Amino acid sequence: MSESDETPRRLAKGANVGLRELDAELGSVTVVLESGGAEGRPVAADVSVLLLGESGKVRSDDDLVFYNQPVALGGAVHLREKVRSEADEPADANDGISADVVTLELDNVPDDIRSIVLAASLDPLSEVTFGDATVLSLRLQRTADAHDLLSFPIEGASTETALLFGEFYRRNGDWRVRAVGQGYDGGLAALLCAHGIEVEEQVTATSVEAVPEPPEALPDEIDQSTRESLEEAASDEARPIAKRISVRRPIRAPRMPADWGATIPTEDGTDWQQARLFPVAGIGSGEEQERRATSALLAVMTLVKEFGRVLISRCGAPAGTLETFIEVPFGHDEEAYRPDGVIRVRRGQRTWQALVEVKTGVGKLRLEQVDSYVDIARDKGYDAVVTISNELSGSDESPVAIDRRKLRKVKLAHLSWDQIRTDALLLLKNRGVADPTQRRVLEEFVRYMKHPRAGLPGFNDMGPRWVGVRDAVKAKTLRSGDKNTVEVSNRFDQLIQRVAFELSVLLGVQVQALPPRNAADAATRCQQLADSGLLFGTLRVPGAVDLIVVSADLRAERVGCSIQIDAPREGRPTTRVKWLLRQLPDESRDSLRIEAALAGGRGASTAQLMGALRKNPDSLLPADGRDIRGFKVVMEAQIGSKRAAAPGGFIKSVQDIANVFYAEVVQNLHPWSAKPPRLVTEPD
Repeated sequence: MSESDETPRRLAKGANVGLRELDAELGSVTVVLESGGAEGRPVAADVSVLLLGESGKVRSDDDLVFYNQPVALGGAVHLREKVRSEADEPADANDGISADVVTLELDNVPDDIRSIVLAASLDPLSEVTFGDATVLSLRLQRTADAHDLLSFPIEGASTETALLFGEFYRRNGDWRVRAVGQGYDGGLAALLCAHGIEVEEQVTATSVEAVPEPPEALPDEIDQSTRESLEEAASDEARPIAKRISVRRPIRAPRMPADWGATIPTEDGTDWQQARLFPVAGIGSGEEQERRATSALLAVMTLVKEFGRVLISRCGAPAGTLETFIEVPFGHDEEAYRPDGVIRVRRGQRTWQALVEVKTGVGKLRLEQVDSYVDIARDKGYDAVVTISNELSGSDESPVAIDRRKLRKVKLAHLSWDQIRTDALLLLKNRGVADPTQRRVLEEFVRYMKHPRAGLPGFNDMGPRWVGVRDAVKAKTLRSGDKNTVEVSNRFDQLIQRVAFELSVLLGVQVQALPPRNAADAATRCQQLADSGLLFGTLRVPGAVDLIVVSADLRAERVGCSIQIDAPREGRPTTRVKWLLRQLPDESRDSLRIEAALAGGRGASTAQLMGALRKNPDSLLPADGRDIRGFKVVMEAQIGSKRAAAPGGFIKSVQDIANVFYAEVVQNLHPWSAKPPRLVTEPD
């Protein structure tokens, strides 16, 4: 193929071609493997390269290249950094294309490597398969100038979670490339096992199990039995060993930005006001506040493509061309109705439509109004009714309880202003808006939502029953069946969701608030509030060692956060305590409580404050010498008494301790893993 050729050769499944036919002097090539999924189901594949001998198996674990081991053969095979790009087709609206790049220096590949297999696998936690992919392809480039030599678009994938894209193989001394396009349902582990690699499923980092060589001077913390086994292993003759590779990605908790606790600067004192795309000047009545917020939101959804996609996907709409309208009149049962807005999404021949009802400030969604809009949507063949307010419902369902029989054909979805603001900030923080003008529009809308006069504060009040419940808890007169108990328990769930939104923005990831699983669970929590004055909720942060438990003790007037972490599975008890202390920074407050979970009895534990542990780590050890299985780190503070989200209030005290606890504790904790020992092999 000459350099003037513009169109790369296109291979069909099973076809092959010699590299000499593509370029007589080809020795260095680049392979690009691309994958992409539809809106809401991203398919971001992880590429692996297998170097196979005559038997069709790897010679050793060193012949695997993947995310935990990106280089082989001294750099002759190199997996580069993953790159992402947006799809060009706006109608299809892919979640973006994920591309892995592999460079191959074929002249430096040893002769006993007969083939090089290029494959990809999916994270089993993503719950997608290659059948969900809208883009799957392999492209071969000349490394020198990135000129495309051939392409292989893969079609017909179904349930596979590991897929062989293609392979390079030797024939008569020359390299050829074959388009494969077949895979495995068992993911990366099945792929590796099929090619001679033993997979270790339990470890958290890439490791090779081998006989360890002890350091020249063993530390005092190592107990006698461990010391003897290490010294014995070092004196043994070298021997072949079983080797296992971990296919699990090392996950780390995201870190708080350095300025997360900074206060907002005050105004400079000037009377001049900047011109804004979405001004708050002139907002008077609640009706004007609501109308302006509705128009601004629906306009930005159409102007900022990525923002609109996120919100309509939460409402169950497909990706496509988005149109929005405000105050559209409808007739129903000989009466006139005017919903706040209409959302329309066109995708090919399909049109998805939804009525929109918006509330701002302290406005509450009214059952009869939402019920009427559901009836109108059913009559008109609309797909959904979307409610928007400052209320948090703990899910994407509306806080208004509509007869379920009416919702068989019409979806009732809810967006809180907290959720909308969080989605916008996450897009901005993660540079999820490609166009700079659209990004500026979204920044202006976020500024508008944050202004007090916009009426979009989100959840900011524990409700009128808060003071009565708090006082009844202290007097021990609260009953679990009281409607006040139920309302305060529900509002605490909303507060935990608000905390999750705030952490999401600070960390740049989606933090989840885990609501009660069912009605029985909610009833149990109401009973606990009545019996002991306790409220609690849980947060899941991607990469954190465990769930964060947020609790409030109304009787003791204390609010707290805690997290659990497994102790190391080896070493003396004191060594395990020191392992935990080393992870917590020196500035961690002395009042942190460390609890040690002990073996031999459920609930058996010891506890000590951080300040005392720094001076004497042994003070956490049990007197009877029982083993330490895990730790629990607890932070507590004084509870705020006011019901509103203001300094000195209950909401502010919960938000503050969650942020501080994450910054001082959670982001610093990493799970224990055995250090990979030195590999001892049999001498030639």
